[in-house]
Amino acid sequence: MLQMFLAVLVFVGISVMIMGFRLFFITGGKFPDSRIGHNKKLREAGIYCPKTMDKMEQKSCAGCAFAENAKKLHG
Repeated sequence: MLQMFLAVLVFVGISVMIMGFRLFFITGGKFPDSRIGHNKKLREAGIYCPKTMDKMEQKSCAGCAFAENAKKLHG
């Protein structure tokens, strides 16, 4: 049982070192930013945070022009 525990502990340790190689061994290394609004690669792909996407859709929706015209007509 102790041998199995030590084997698992070594395996997990090696896995963490491999996943964190850039963070641990490269100067200035950091994990990539996973927040959608701050990730450069996602922005380049045209993917934004849900709030921004919602605002963009509201500005470009066809129903918005209809709603604005209805407000002008009814006061």
